[in-house]
Amino acid sequence: MEAMMMKTKDWDKASVYTEKISDLVFDWSLYPRKEVDHKDVVRSYARALRAGCVFPTVKVGLFRGKKIIVDGVHRVGALKLNGVDYADCSELPFDSEAELFAEAVRLNSEHGKAFSEVELKANITRLKQYKFDVNEIVALTHVPATEIYREAAAPIHVLMSPCGRKIGVGHAPDPTDLVEFKNALKLCLKWADSGRVQLGNAETAALVIRSHLTFGKVLSNG
Repeated sequence: MEAMMMKTKDWDKASVYTEKISDLVFDWSLYPRKEVDHKDVVRSYARALRAGCVFPTVKVGLFRGKKIIVDGVHRVGALKLNGVDYADCSELPFDSEAELFAEAVRLNSEHGKAFSEVELKANITRLKQYKFDVNEIVALTHVPATEIYREAAAPIHVLMSPCGRKIGVGHAPDPTDLVEFKNALKLCLKWADSGRVQLGNAETAALVIRSHLTFGKVLSNG
């Protein structure tokens, strides 16, 4: 998959149309939340609309001939609950599914209910699969880079020590293993200090975090 470049969408310049709700598409695969059936949220929005509150327009992505809801699923649900058949929509064209998903993540991370831990991890993983870099993912999710690096570090259950023994969860460490692993971690950090490796690099940062996490697991299982 080719690397993606984040394109910031300016919704203030989007064309606004009144669309028939039945013509709008909700694509579950492009939505960053796993729980969208928030009945309490929809009911409260519907009540607010009946009281005369004005909500932002529904943000719609134009992609492959479809009008895909990028942000505003609950607002659409509230309109339907009130028996309304039409919604005011801000519309912008999109070039790819990756761009649509990234924009949905950005918008949903800026307002409304915060992502759950499961949703956040899934979104970070998918953005990485779309080849967004760490800085772009930080901008999209509003999550510190350290957490992005941590998500990039796959869980380690078994680690081979320099002398060839298995250490980690489920394997009691030998004191020699601990010393050798600690020295290996120190060497990695020494290389970073000397400039031989760059801790700002996503792969290197992930490696160091994995090392720290694994060392902690070894100590806790010793």
